[in-house]
Amino acid sequence: MSISALGYINGVHIIPPGRYYDKGYRELFAEAALKALESAGNPDIKAIYIASALSELTGEQMAIGNVLRDYSGIKNAPSIRVENGDGSGGFAFMVALNHVASMSNGCVLLVGVDKPHEVTSLKQNKYASYLLDSDYESYFGATPVVLAALMAKQYLRNYEYKYEDLATWAIKMHERGAKNPFAYFKRAAKLKDVLDSELVADPLRLYDVSPFVDGAAALVLCSKPNARDQAVGVLGYGFGASNSYFASRNDYTVLMSVTEAVKAINPLSDFNGIVSVHDTYSILGVLALESLGLCKRGSALRLLNEGYFDPGGKVMVNLDGGLKAVGNSMGASGVYQLASVTMQLRGDKPFNGLNAEAAVVEDMVGVDQESVVFMLKVVK
Repeated sequence: MSISALGYINGVHIIPPGRYYDKGYRELFAEAALKALESAGNPDIKAIYIASALSELTGEQMAIGNVLRDYSGIKNAPSIRVENGDGSGGFAFMVALNHVASMSNGCVLLVGVDKPHEVTSLKQNKYASYLLDSDYESYFGATPVVLAALMAKQYLRNYEYKYEDLATWAIKMHERGAKNPFAYFKRAAKLKDVLDSELVADPLRLYDVSPFVDGAAALVLCSKPNARDQAVGVLGYGFGASNSYFASRNDYTVLMSVTEAVKAINPLSDFNGIVSVHDTYSILGVLALESLGLCKRGSALRLLNEGYFDPGGKVMVNLDGGLKAVGNSMGASGVYQLASVTMQLRGDKPFNGLNAEAAVVEDMVGVDQESVVFMLKVVK
């Protein structure tokens, strides 16, 4: 039975995230872009969409699309860069999808690329604070991890969990990352590893924080499915926003931007398939599951510890290890999510044997500032 989709993902490529001191934005972009195009059969593309949050800060380059396109040898395709913090990838995909949906026949290229490791860790954390309100939050020393820690503290208190319950998120993500060649962390973790790790912002520890990584991932998005391979269709999407100023939010245990975004998609209470959530911090992954409507509020940690979200179950979460294991490539992270989920739906290695037909991908800007959610399905 055929499906009606807004667009189809006909090609993907993922560069394993890491610290690429020997490669710049140009090299990472070109490799991801050209190999994604090759995997889609080298179609003519009408435009290039670029998701990058840090190109001015770590690459010292504005209007970066012109530079990247020329270096890659791609002709006659204008470039459009989308910057929306660490949610740039998801929002760039949304813009590219709207472009494809307006065409009767055609393809566009989407590449997420960022290089946090062009600067020191001190500057990385400073740039991450730019995700917050500059006048009322980051100016006074607030950082995203501090806000996430406040959310975790309230969640654990309200629903009577212990930190050991939250630590299960990191343990399971590392377990999945250990089986994923595209993960930055390929080593499993035990509870002792998590508990012994450095306290970053009480109650969050080092294992609750996704690591910054350099990387690039690319998708070829078309108005028609590719007959060469199994294609993945995008059935719909929604996006939403929360209050920019963290202190003005009434409840820190719900992601309002996610609850708003998911309204545009069919209710997920009976969803069966793959889910990818933007777990920059472990608590955001937990809250995303509840805010998407995949489980009742306050139940995600219990279900996580019971194995409800494990591979082979009804709802399989972050099969690649999530940002916790794959790494946080900032503007590219959402494209990594989408590319990985496409591979999972197609049954590409190392995700062969899943036999899943549908997926939900959630990408987020900062700490619940804005979110976008996509519904994907295998084309038959």
